[in-house]
Amino acid sequence: MVNGISTEQAIINNVFAELPEVKSKKEHVLKHGDSLWKLAKRELGNKKLSNREIRDYMFLIAKLNGLDTLEKMNNLFVNQKIYLPVDVEKTQKNNQKNSNSKFQNSLQSIINTLKNDKTVYVNKAIFGSHNFGLYHIFHRKKYESGFVSNQSPVLSFQLDKNGKIKDIVFDDKENILPISFDYKVDKNGKTVINKYPYELVENLSNQDKEVLFGEILKHYENYQKQHKRHY
Repeated sequence: MVNGISTEQAIINNVFAELPEVKSKKEHVLKHGDSLWKLAKRELGNKKLSNREIRDYMFLIAKLNGLDTLEKMNNLFVNQKIYLPVDVEKTQKNNQKNSNSKFQNSLQSIINTLKNDKTVYVNKAIFGSHNFGLYHIFHRKKYESGFVSNQSPVLSFQLDKNGKIKDIVFDDKENILPISFDYKVDKNGKTVINKYPYELVENLSNQDKEVLFGEILKHYENYQKQHKRHY
């Protein structure tokens, strides 16, 4: 729960607040098989859309029709009259650029921490056999409240059976997802918002990927050396 409402509803409210204004609209009568997702995809008319673009337009349709909960969005019926956007303020591309910029800022902060913070250390996830190859990186951090934690999360990473990085997860500075890490980076550097349906943020440049993966493996090697001393 977030401020007395579900996490799901909090996410919807946040998305609604960031949507552009609709300048004009048209009436549409729902047919059998119509859904907000299908209508959004059809109205955008581009097959090379990201799930984020479709989702945002779907929520724009929902907002235009006062469908401000998942229950209302899913409780549509045949012959129901709704409105679809015709003229929308051109802010969506700027929002995507801002999203990419936020990600880059968070990525560089993570890399700087891995490179320069002497308190960084690695721990292996030990709960459940399904977490084989999963590791967490922590560091010492002082929060605005004055609280100091020696186990503040930096990121988590998973290794395959050959000891190669399989994927990495870490948070945005603004903490986009309240109950999980915000970003997931795969072995090729493809980065998505870490929730289904996965929304592409960007692909890491070769330089960023090399630096990020290299710093993680460097700390992992130090962990292995320390680990062998104790066992």
